[in-house]
Amino acid sequence: MSVLFDVLPKLRGRVAWIALGALPTRVEQAPRVLAEVERSGELWLKRDDLSSPIYGGNKLRLLEHLLAEASQNGVQQVYSSGAIGSNFAIATALHAPRVGLVPGAICFPEPLTPEGERSHRVVVARARVVQIPHWSLLPIAAERVRRRAAREGKRAQVLSQVTYNPESLLGYVAAGLELAQQVARQECPSPARVVLPIGSAATSAGILAGLSLAKKLGIWRATPTLCPVRIAAWPLSRKARVLSLAEKVLSSVATLCGEAALGLGPRELLPVSLVTDQLGAGYPHPTPAGMSARAAFARAGYGILDDTYSAKAAAHLLKVVGPDTRPLLFWCSKSSAPLPV
Repeated sequence: MSVLFDVLPKLRGRVAWIALGALPTRVEQAPRVLAEVERSGELWLKRDDLSSPIYGGNKLRLLEHLLAEASQNGVQQVYSSGAIGSNFAIATALHAPRVGLVPGAICFPEPLTPEGERSHRVVVARARVVQIPHWSLLPIAAERVRRRAAREGKRAQVLSQVTYNPESLLGYVAAGLELAQQVARQECPSPARVVLPIGSAATSAGILAGLSLAKKLGIWRATPTLCPVRIAAWPLSRKARVLSLAEKVLSSVATLCGEAALGLGPRELLPVSLVTDQLGAGYPHPTPAGMSARAAFARAGYGILDDTYSAKAAAHLLKVVGPDTRPLLFWCSKSSAPLPV
């Protein structure tokens, strides 16, 4: 059962959810990473890369709600939407069949890393792929797949990484509550900063909401700063969007639970410090600092980073960690499960 329903039992039966992952994911200290870069300090990892042996990472927590909702609404086909080789596409392709849904993917072109090419081959082998020449055509493609499904006597739903209803972000709220409980149980120290990559802002917003709610409920007293590291262009990955989505999901929680106090205002949310100096040439393009961070993690035994996304956040982490910093926690958001053949 999700920690969400343990902390907020009134949500049981009111929120669509299905267990897909091996949750909670553990926290562990990573001194070997710091040794590889000859830095001192205290670094902890939140191992969401291990959230599923099939395909883990941060998208799994989102899909536990999105796929459950689609199934409850009588949908037979679900299409991810995003760039070719995206984590969202492969996570949907591998997890949708587990709940009886036929997976699909609407993809627009982006420069591909070798890892992205491998991911796309897995998606093509397991999902109905619709390729479009530009992201601006997503609404048209989405309408076409819905009409095609209707002609087959079925219902199709296109899952967006840009527009969310608040309930779909509850998996990330649960992630924040999960970390707060682990700190309360002394499985790791209270971090001064929680570092993670930010693309569409959904993960950052949900975790911010969960960590802030944990403080409101007295699960912990900590006031860490959430440090999302921008890996996608403005306006999706901006601080105002993180705060707005966090407020919306907590407002929804308050309504569903019938407890107005759970709807936290801006001053009740934990601080957010958006990091903007690791983007490089843009979302799909590796940076020297990111590649160096990925190599350091790999040498330390953590093959959990990808150049496009998580390595850029790790580069910031290694830049700021030091003997004078309080414990830092890095949220491992990229699946480390082997891709299927």
